Amino acid sequence: MSSLKLLRITALAAFASLALLASHGAMAKSVGVIAMFKVNDDKTHSLLMARLDEQTKILGCALRREGNILGRQGDYELKDVNAFFLLECENMLLKNHSEAIINQLKKTTKNLMLVEGPMSQFGEFGLSKPGINKSYIIKLSDYNNEKPLQREQDLGLLSSIAKTRKNHYNNEAFVRINNAYGMARPDEAVVIFYNTPQDGPLFRSNNQDLMAKIGAFNQHHLSRFSYIAVSSNR
Repeated sequence: MSSLKLLRITALAAFASLALLASHGAMAKSVGVIAMFKVNDDKTHSLLMARLDEQTKILGCALRREGNILGRQGDYELKDVNAFFLLECENMLLKNHSEAIINQLKKTTKNLMLVEGPMSQFGEFGLSKPGINKSYIIKLSDYNNEKPLQREQDLGLLSSIAKTRKNHYNNEAFVRINNAYGMARPDEAVVIFYNTPQDGPLFRSNNQDLMAKIGAFNQHHLSRFSYIAVSSNR
């Protein structure tokens, strides 16, 4: 990864734990499946996503987000990947159909990693809204659970501060992970976005006080975490 890209992801990591607000204000739960993998080219990726969309509809799933991985940083030992997708399903997909889904994906991908669990969405329409032209971050986290009550209080405080600032991020979805393939299982995955790619740098540069508080939250309440910056084609 280039130094410029690493710097950009480091800046993303400085604030992303704000999105750990869990189910505060979330809508009813479905099942979320997040995949990361490597493909050789955009054409292969497009064909794979079209096939996946068609096949998983039969199983009660909708392909909500898919696109490129722009950079990653953190404690998890993630494989070399350049693409991702997010499915919303009515029932557990990996638990019930893991062999068929994994075998199909592995035909045209490398380094496949998958996580799955109950998912909460935020906002009036949640994941049904288009994600094109937004700036996304997926955060994988493990809590140390040393002070869970304090953790919830700290999250509430950080979130209330962030909402008062310009160019702030938006929570989109939260997945409490209970199944994983190809990687150590995180406790959770959070999907957040900025309305435009310009909002992220402005938010971070103008809120150094909040960045310091978020860094302290990471140190006090998380045992490991990784940040994946992505762009979505839908």
